Amino acid sequence: MRHKFFSRKSRGDIIFDMINVTLLALISFCFLFPLFIVLMQSFVSEEEYIARAGQFILIPQTFDLGAYELLLTKGSSILHAYWITIKRVVLGVIVQLFFTCTMAYGRSKNSLPGRKFIIGLINVAIVMPAPLVPLFLLVRFTGLYDNFWSMIIPFAINSVYIFIMKAFYQQLPDGIEEAAVIDGCNQVQLFTKIVLPLSLPSITTVGMMYGVWHWNEWYYSGLFIRTASERPLQNIMQGIINSASATDLAIVAESLPPVNTLRCAVIMISIIPIICIYPFLQKYFAKGFLVGSVKG
Repeated sequence: MRHKFFSRKSRGDIIFDMINVTLLALISFCFLFPLFIVLMQSFVSEEEYIARAGQFILIPQTFDLGAYELLLTKGSSILHAYWITIKRVVLGVIVQLFFTCTMAYGRSKNSLPGRKFIIGLINVAIVMPAPLVPLFLLVRFTGLYDNFWSMIIPFAINSVYIFIMKAFYQQLPDGIEEAAVIDGCNQVQLFTKIVLPLSLPSITTVGMMYGVWHWNEWYYSGLFIRTASERPLQNIMQGIINSASATDLAIVAESLPPVNTLRCAVIMISIIPIICIYPFLQKYFAKGFLVGSVKG
């Protein structure tokens, strides 16, 4: 009886929970409803689009997969761009996590020689990012222009994420590292076998942010990659959304789906992987930002 008495919620708690759930439901609806509209529009057939011209189509009468078949089956440029984007995300995240984690770990040590100078450089990079013209000239003079690695190497480190990883490293007890050193671990073994496994939540958070940036980025890849067939998915998607023509897809077809249907299908194809991956990383995402923001 005592347990039931203390577990009962007060009237104020119940009202607060109702308001909280209602607000969260409304916010979720505001985010999900536009996505639902785009999804439904991607299934509109040419016949229904013509028959219901001028009308807003919330749910199509018949679900037509013609746009997806056109993009994924016959659109070889889409599939190739998908592969380039996936390769860019995987390799880009690996490179960026390597440099970010190692630099943040060194910066978290007060005994690091030139620590204040390095911190000053990082702060300057945050306040004054590299201008476009010097960055383009750097890519061109280093031989990275029109090269796959031009989308990765110039962006190997994000200064903001260094602060997140550094804050997490500083929260690790000194006794753990001291015990590992006493057991015979050198600095490389200490970092790879002790520090990295303990910092998995923050690494997952930063890695996801890097991955999302690589997946969505199109501006620099459009500048640094001259060969159109070697550009990632977002650049192909941009061209299709702007023109939605068969020439952009390298497709020869008797008839094309409606322009709006084709655009919505391209948008869904580009965001589905992120939507599928995020639920599995959400717990690390929230925990990583929490533990990485306690100290600066």
